[in-house]
Amino acid sequence: MNNISYTASSHLKESLQKTDVLRRNILLTVLTPEHELRFRWQATIERIFWSLAFSTDTPLSKNEILKLFKEQHLKKPLTSPQQEVLAYKKGFDYIVQNWLGLQEPVTSKNVLFLHQIACSGRLHISQESLKLNLLYFQNSSEHPIIQAGLVYFQILTLSPFTDGNERLSRLLSYLFLYKEGFYCRGFLVLDEYFKRNFIDYQLIIKQAIQTGSQTLWLEYFAKGVAVQLEKTLEDITTGKARIKIPVSTFRLNERQKEILTILENPDTTITNRQIQKMFKISQITASRDLVRLASLGLLFTHGKGRSVYYTKV
Repeated sequence: MNNISYTASSHLKESLQKTDVLRRNILLTVLTPEHELRFRWQATIERIFWSLAFSTDTPLSKNEILKLFKEQHLKKPLTSPQQEVLAYKKGFDYIVQNWLGLQEPVTSKNVLFLHQIACSGRLHISQESLKLNLLYFQNSSEHPIIQAGLVYFQILTLSPFTDGNERLSRLLSYLFLYKEGFYCRGFLVLDEYFKRNFIDYQLIIKQAIQTGSQTLWLEYFAKGVAVQLEKTLEDITTGKARIKIPVSTFRLNERQKEILTILENPDTTITNRQIQKMFKISQITASRDLVRLASLGLLFTHGKGRSVYYTKV
């Protein structure tokens, strides 16, 4: 197990205090439903783009990712980069669907499942070792950003899988932020800071490994969260869009609106077959409606194959 050692430095405390203020202001900013959806969708594209830019030689552009999300219901053959994008999105979807406000500890089984749906490679250490690494700092009452930064460092340096460890470390840091309410309405794009400051990122990780102290890493991580939330707050208060997304992207037809109305009850679920019977439409049309609503972040997808069903976000 990697030793955890750090100091609550003045720089770290300053970033955490700044982040708390920014988070509160973002949560209190009033947005129309369309703007809320636009900024959340934009953040999803940005997160995937910047994260995959770490490890993919030819990552899709933001517009290509946007096009993929809009056309995934067409069931076209997918390239390797497209498969990576959709797999990574499944990882984020799993976090959003299962971890908001959940006070249960993150277990080795959760990590294995997240890796399975979003990454590649196989576990090459014992689950017990992975479990100890996760529980070591989850038993403390540290700030969520410190916990997220530590799990990032632990997974990255422990490298429990034969492949996908860096990608998994980023996903898990989001999971820890999300479960404690620091995902900020789904607007946080932390990976951009890491990639734009990649030389510092590499040097600080290396130094933390050599010295056995994570203080500088946590300062860097917390500053990244603060910088990105500051950028987010500026974007949503000024209405600034980083990606040109056509207004038509968020327009729903009457049938799609009715599907959302049907699912208003939290206990209600719906399937493709039910949609077909309800509206007397084909399986393809029902799939197009459901995939569109899911890609916009309005529906959650559960199950696989013929057992797939949907609930409202």
